This record gives sequence, structure tokens and C-alpha cells, in this order.
Amino acid sequence: MTNPKLPYAGIGDSGDSGNHISLSKKTYNKKKKLFLTLFATLLVAASVVAIVAGVKNKNQKSDSSSSTPLTLSHQSHEIIKSACSSTFYSELCFSAVASEPNVTHKVTSHRDVIQLSLKITTRAVEHNYFTVKKLSTKGGLTKREKTALHDCLETIDETLDELREAQHDLELYPNKKTLYQHADDLKTLISAAITNQVTCLDGFSHEDADKRVRKALEEGQVHVERMCSNALAMTKNMTDTDIANFEQTTKLRNNNAGQNRKLLAEESNANGDGVVWPEWISGADRRLLQAAAVNADVVVAADGSGDFKTVSEAVEAAPLKSSKRFVIRIKAGVYRENVEVPKKKTNIMFLGDGRTSTIITASRNVVDGSTTFHSATVGEFI
Repeated sequence: MTNPKLPYAGIGDSGDSGNHISLSKKTYNKKKKLFLTLFATLLVAASVVAIVAGVKNKNQKSDSSSSTPLTLSHQSHEIIKSACSSTFYSELCFSAVASEPNVTHKVTSHRDVIQLSLKITTRAVEHNYFTVKKLSTKGGLTKREKTALHDCLETIDETLDELREAQHDLELYPNKKTLYQHADDLKTLISAAITNQVTCLDGFSHEDADKRVRKALEEGQVHVERMCSNALAMTKNMTDTDIANFEQTTKLRNNNAGQNRKLLAEESNANGDGVVWPEWISGADRRLLQAAAVNADVVVAADGSGDFKTVSEAVEAAPLKSSKRFVIRIKAGVYRENVEVPKKKTNIMFLGDGRTSTIITASRNVVDGSTTFHSATVGEFI
């Protein structure tokens, strides 16, 4: 007997198996989607963490490698602000000093601000040197431009020497010399550095021919001039204050303070004849100038009766960086020459036979192509 349920049973078994397979695929697909979603989420999270870590590391490096006004201590901020308040370009003064790395650890007094300002200025002068050097190698320069650029190199070299000497003097301040000597020397050195920047630019005319080269130099030269101006103003303010305090402490500051100082100088610098000598003239030089006769190291005579016929030849024969006076006697006569004394020829003394007897004359001028800087009849050059 045939079981009537068998066909249906067979069909029923087959259907249950299909449903089971269909459910398994759906479960697999859901798990796969869930896995992919989780994996993608983890990738995004990892990327975000990496980006945040990179930015944080970059910021930390930036913070550790530079110092900005925002990282200044309150004390350093006030010291710099106070020192710069006496300058003509106070914003430039503050921003230049405050942006120096680790400035908080370098500034504890007005002297530190001046010292740091001079170091920054020295770097700017060195940058200007390479700018001028690069311009000098360009083609198409006029004779006037070549001469003017050469003058700029000389004045820049002089400026570097003056700024470095000023920094050294500041390191010794207020010891080794009197306050008055320190003040005079510092102000003279920094003032000379200012003049050098103007001298460089004055070598170029304002005509179209020189305008291109002048414009390429102007920004750097003016920047250094203003930085030097700031240093000079801060130096004057500091030394004036210290001198005033010193005079007050020693009871020299009163209604006749200037007269008292003059009398003291006369007492210390006057000789038996009552002649007052400047502080910077040494005792040996005073004796040399007072001597009835001076033994010359070399003699210049236009008629050939001396060691040399020209003053320039005698200067050339002088030793480099001499520690004592090298006396060049110039006999009566007219010497038509431009005498240039290199800065390494130190302690040279010219001794003539009188202002109307020994005459040195020359005729360099701007019209003939010379610059004012090189038109001096007798001058100290590099």
C-alpha cells in the first residue's frame, strides 16, 4: 500500500533544506558586512590617530626650535619693552630681539638687550655682504656702479669690525674703563656703523643708470641702519643713566656737575704747561708730541733726498698691526697723491715740516667717476 504522505514528505524535506541554505547565506553576508565595517572603522581611527600624533610632534618640534613673543617670560618681556622704548624704531627693536631662540634665558638686563640686538644686526650685515658680492659679479655694470659696490664691500667690512668691537666692549661694561670712556667708545663705534650704511648708498646716483643696483641694496642697508640706530639709542640711555647714578653716588652731580667733570679731566690730563690732553691719548704719545725732536722711522722727500718720494710708498713700507708708533716724516714739498692707509697699518704717525710747507693734495671727484668715499686726499681704507 502506497503511503500517500511520501511524495509530500519528499517535497517537504527538500524545501527545509533550501530554507536552511538560504538562511546560512544571509547570515554569512551579514557577518561579512559587519566585519568589513569594523575593519574600515579601525582603519579610519588609526589614520586619525596617526595624523593627530604627527601634528602634535610637528608642533612640539616647532615650539622647541624657536622662541616667539608668546613664549617670553613676563620679566624678559618687560625688560625688552623697557629697553626698546628709548629707540626710534621700537616695534622693530622689540620684534627682532623677542623672536630670538631662547631669548628668555638670554635677557636679564638692558645691557643684554643691546648685546643681543648687536648680534642680530651683525648677522644682517653679513647677509648684506653676500648680496653686494653677488651684485658685483653681474654683467653690464657701469664704472660708477662697480666703484660704488666696491665701496659698499669696504664699508660693510668696517661695520662688522665696529659692531664686533662694540659687542666686546659691552661684555666688559662697566669694568676695565671708566663709564665715560665706555660711553664714548660705544657711541662712536655704533655711530660709525650707521654712517657706513649711508655712505654705501650715497655711492650710487639717483639717476636711472644706478637706480636698479641701488634699489637692490636699499632695503638691507636701511634695515641695518635702523637696527644700529636702535642699538645707539639704547646704549645712550643705559650709559647716561649709569653715569648719572655714578655722579650722584660720588656727589659729583650738582648744579656744576659739568664744570666738576671738566676740572677733574684737566687735573688728570694736563701737563706742566697747562695743556689738556684727550683721555684716549696715551702717555707715550703725549711725550712723543711734546718732544723737541722726533726720530722718524722713514723720511719722505719729493726731491729724492729721503727714503721715499711719495707718502703712499712710505705707508706701504710700514709694518702690519704695529704695536708702537711708526713715524713717517714728510719733508717740505707738494705731494700730489691720494694717500690710502689700510686698516692693518696701525699706529702710523705723519710728521710734516709745517702746514704751509708740507702739502698733500689731490683732485678725485664725483664728476670724473669717483665716489665721495674715495675722494679723500688722505684716508684710512681697507
